[in-house]
Amino acid sequence: MNLAGASAIVTGGGWNIGRAVAIALARAGARVTLAARDRARLEETRQLIAGAGGEALVVPTDVTDAAACDRLVAAALERFGTVDALVNLAGGFGAGAPLDRVEPAAWIDVVSRNLIGTFLATRAALPALSGRPEAHVITCAGAGAFFPEIGSHMTAYASAKAAICRFTDQLAAELLDTAIRVNCIEPGMVWDPPTLERIAAEEQCTGHPHPDRGRNRPPEAAAELVLFLLGAGAAGLNGRLVSVNDSWWRDPAEVARVAAGDACRLRRSLP
Repeated sequence: MNLAGASAIVTGGGWNIGRAVAIALARAGARVTLAARDRARLEETRQLIAGAGGEALVVPTDVTDAAACDRLVAAALERFGTVDALVNLAGGFGAGAPLDRVEPAAWIDVVSRNLIGTFLATRAALPALSGRPEAHVITCAGAGAFFPEIGSHMTAYASAKAAICRFTDQLAAELLDTAIRVNCIEPGMVWDPPTLERIAAEEQCTGHPHPDRGRNRPPEAAAELVLFLLGAGAAGLNGRLVSVNDSWWRDPAEVARVAAGDACRLRRSLP
């Protein structure tokens, strides 16, 4: 996709990964519709984009509300005329208690913000995307989607993110006869600003790097991966799960190899 003049919706666009992706899209020439529940954070992102010469529309949205998602897409169409890409980044952690003690409402809320929000935003955007000569849906996996996280209580988040992977795989198959490609990013461990401040304070007290410092990835790494998946170099990829920690997507020969087979898909493997 030539992003110059394209219209992209970014859910979770108020901060951290969503903000980095939105800014990167705008720098590439896209007109960006920013969605999240916090208007103040969305306005901060919009101002950063405007300050760099880009164009963005703020639409406060709760992605767990189907009608709100419909209004989001309608606002993007009214302002920019088209929707060429939807990047689903709304979600977040929560329900971090052992399963027998977690509040059911908290567990369901995490699944709703991550999985149901991805479903509702994508459902709302598909009619607009289907009218474009090329269109994209990007989803977002996360911690625990592929491997257990020892020492953490995150069944809600892991379940939701694993389901998003399967959602990506299935939706790509159902849209094979369209111009819409569906792929999923795995952004790695990305500390948000408050966590970064807390970790830095701990490190100052201990005099040693945090044990997970080396695993942390900047949100700009996820933005780079999104731009790749929207670009010509990823034209053969559909229904794939791509991590910022992978290296193959930076090598055109490796990309061609992956595109020709079933690598980076959800498949049952037998011993």
